[in-house]
Amino acid sequence: MDLADLAFLDSPAGIAALGVGTAYDDSAHARATAGDAAAVDPLKAVTALRKALPLLDAPAASAVLTQVRLRRRARPRLGDLVDDLLLTEDGLEQATRTVVADQRARRYADSGATHVADLGCGLGLDSAAFARAGLRVTAVERDPLVAALARRNLAALGHADLVTVAEGDITDEQVLTAALADADAAYGDPARRDPATQHDGRSVRVTDPESWSPPWSWVVALAARVPRTAAKVAPGVDHALIPDGGCGTWTSVDGQLVEAELAWPALARDGFRRSAVVIRGGVAFPSIEWCSLDLADEEPSPIGAVGAWLLEPDDAVIRSGLVSHVASRVEGRLLDPRVAYVTTDADIDVGPLAARFRVEQPLPYDLDALRAALVARGVGHVVVKKRAIGADPDDVRRRLRLPAAPGSAVVILTRIGDARWAFVCDVASGRS
Repeated sequence: MDLADLAFLDSPAGIAALGVGTAYDDSAHARATAGDAAAVDPLKAVTALRKALPLLDAPAASAVLTQVRLRRRARPRLGDLVDDLLLTEDGLEQATRTVVADQRARRYADSGATHVADLGCGLGLDSAAFARAGLRVTAVERDPLVAALARRNLAALGHADLVTVAEGDITDEQVLTAALADADAAYGDPARRDPATQHDGRSVRVTDPESWSPPWSWVVALAARVPRTAAKVAPGVDHALIPDGGCGTWTSVDGQLVEAELAWPALARDGFRRSAVVIRGGVAFPSIEWCSLDLADEEPSPIGAVGAWLLEPDDAVIRSGLVSHVASRVEGRLLDPRVAYVTTDADIDVGPLAARFRVEQPLPYDLDALRAALVARGVGHVVVKKRAIGADPDDVRRRLRLPAAPGSAVVILTRIGDARWAFVCDVASGRS
């Protein structure tokens, strides 16, 4: 996309073309769902769009259909907001899910913040969340096109009165000083992809915090100037980067680990060094559960034999290092100190913090023995899960070659010490 594409897409003609393209795309996906495998075809989409709008040239048609495709990809993450947004590939990759952005914005507001500097605002979606929470925002973006998209998106969402978007490099002291002039809070989302390096059409992730843009040392210096600061980071972030007195938060949405955030003390929850946020239910009808856990004096979990239940903690719980707290809640233990499966004899449901499975049969892992056990139980459909073991679940499922039968089961493969084990579990008891 370039500024000319933006001007066209935001014009009456472009808005009309987006409507036509979206209607065709919805119809094509509906036909594909009904069994027409060839319905979703980019060439057919271009032909249909230009037939409906004969004056539309090829570059404009391409820009329209790119937006239609990006909006479809973005809908699970951003909800119905996508209908008012213009997007880019890289911007969508880094965009915060709406339910997570709104949650963070409420926490800023609850901390007493009134004016947030959104430094490196991208497409403006975090700024929009701050505005929905009633906060004023000074947003800064280095890329002229992305800054223009942010202004356009914020206006389309009705937030132009609360958000000012400035174009500039936040590592330039003059730009930063101007952005912080009236702000009592700051938010950063360092770019963690290298647009110059592509893999499968997407920018490659950058793992070294000092190679982020801006680097982590810059974020630390920002927090020294603005105590009420937090930054979105990659979920695999080193726990050692959690600020002294601050908090690291790992968030999953509908079973997918989506982000981590490191906050300085003015934005941290009292007494909590690490926390896991597990969200279920989506944007339209959100069902949100918090699990804020204090592990300042965490005791290691006991280790023991498998009990009546196996629990698979949510990835947010695992990445935040809170598996032992879940074990404590269910009066449980770990099978192995290096593996994030919890076992217990107690029938205690911890909700979305962990999926639960009733153990029906444990056995040392051997494919033939596992198949015999499943056949004897009348199992014809199996879901295979694994952790800390070199096996591909889909490959194991295929190699089991189970005969047709009405029963279902979950098979959990893992390692205990140096031994490989398989646990046949009741599928009805699992939660995800």
